[in-house]
Amino acid sequence: MKETNDEHSHKTILKATGIFGFTQVFKVLIGLVSSKLVAVLLGPVGVGVVGLLNNSLSMITSLTSFGFNITGVRAIALAESEHKPEKTAETILLLNRWSLVIGVFGALLSSIFSYSLSQWTFGTPKYYYWFIILSINFVLTSYTASKFAVLQGMRMLKAIALSSVVSSLFITLVTIPLYYFLGFEGILPVIITSSAVSLLVNVYYTRKISTQKVTMSLSETFQKGKPLMRLGFLLSINIIFGQICTYLIKLYLNGSGTSSQILGFYEVSTVILVSYLGMIFNAMGNDFYPRLTSTIEDNVKVKQLVNNQIEVALLLVVPAIVALYLGAPLLIDLLYTKEFVGVLPILKAGLFSVIIKAVIWPLSFIILSKGDNKQYFKQELFGDFMNIFLTILFYNYWGLLGIGLASVINFSIYGVYVYAVVQRKYAFSFTAECWTYIWKAMVVGLICMLLMIFVDYPYAYYPLTVLLLITLIYSYKKLNQLVDLGYYFNKIKNRFR
Repeated sequence: MKETNDEHSHKTILKATGIFGFTQVFKVLIGLVSSKLVAVLLGPVGVGVVGLLNNSLSMITSLTSFGFNITGVRAIALAESEHKPEKTAETILLLNRWSLVIGVFGALLSSIFSYSLSQWTFGTPKYYYWFIILSINFVLTSYTASKFAVLQGMRMLKAIALSSVVSSLFITLVTIPLYYFLGFEGILPVIITSSAVSLLVNVYYTRKISTQKVTMSLSETFQKGKPLMRLGFLLSINIIFGQICTYLIKLYLNGSGTSSQILGFYEVSTVILVSYLGMIFNAMGNDFYPRLTSTIEDNVKVKQLVNNQIEVALLLVVPAIVALYLGAPLLIDLLYTKEFVGVLPILKAGLFSVIIKAVIWPLSFIILSKGDNKQYFKQELFGDFMNIFLTILFYNYWGLLGIGLASVINFSIYGVYVYAVVQRKYAFSFTAECWTYIWKAMVVGLICMLLMIFVDYPYAYYPLTVLLLITLIYSYKKLNQLVDLGYYFNKIKNRFR
């Protein structure tokens, strides 16, 4: 029997999520091992210096990259959707050239302002030469971004997954010996070598992409690259402003006259909610964004794809969130120490906000894929302002719990706003089936949050266990109806025979 478009779409989404989900988990596990070994070899001071340097480099990259990692993927996906090899080849050449320009721009900025960067980062200008040496890092990372954009835009799923895993593994294998033999002096070599490894791996996985020979003058390169840079410029401002907002929240929490532990709890909650749970969205986004971009002119197909993405996202995210509600104390103890148990009040509400994000996140991609840069800029600016205002306001009234509640309210208001935009501008709407998934997910999330607020551990363990079993069974049955999970299980089992 021939499968329907919906069935094919669900299968594609789940396959991509499975591939990248495994990749993300593998990368996190490698990262945990690497972080532990680096902490032992460098100690708290060395780890702190690495963190400060990485933050500074990230800020410069955000300022000079012009959202290249996002606009590049969109450009390749649009070129591929036209089924014109010469257009794809031209776009790849364009990205390669502009990536070098962007990289050199970042290098110049780092070198010119090296004294100021040293003063701002370390409180002294004597480390200015670090930023001059690290200027090469911007060229390497920018060119790597162009290669990765090609892989993602062309939806080369296995190559993306393998390049991510191989890069993480090789970087760890290089990092540990350098720190072991050089100690504190190995920080700069590690940063540069890590960027070089990522570049070499991505070059290796793009080497077999055959493109037609095309020529493009420097003036053509400039003219054709301007639309990318205009879109990317607003994206980079969004990223920078988001980082500034986070910094202001941390500054407020650190200077609000309360215990200095509060800032540590906020940091840990951010790592869990953004870095670890963000794996789910990263896994989905690697394939969803280029797929959506390739069909963005057809609003009917956009509606189908986005609704399917939300359905699969909720079926995967909801059981994961209930499991985290159940195992949060154990997770905190495992990843950190019992001293960090104070982060639990933030997670009580903050985990529910991830379920809301699973609905909003695909909607935001519609605007991004459409290339409506002004609208995307406005909505992200709105979300950042709401984040600062609500976090500070709710923290003053409800403490750490208020930080989590602020996240729930912020995502809810932001979600209503974005839905109104895509409904009005692009005729998007939720299907009846998708609405059913959404309200069921919201009820489960709300129950979990209220259980934690009014019942709390250890009494909440019992209803949360029941709820976890229900959501696991429900998700399994629904996913099985959508994609026939038995077929994939048998496929995996046969590989081990």
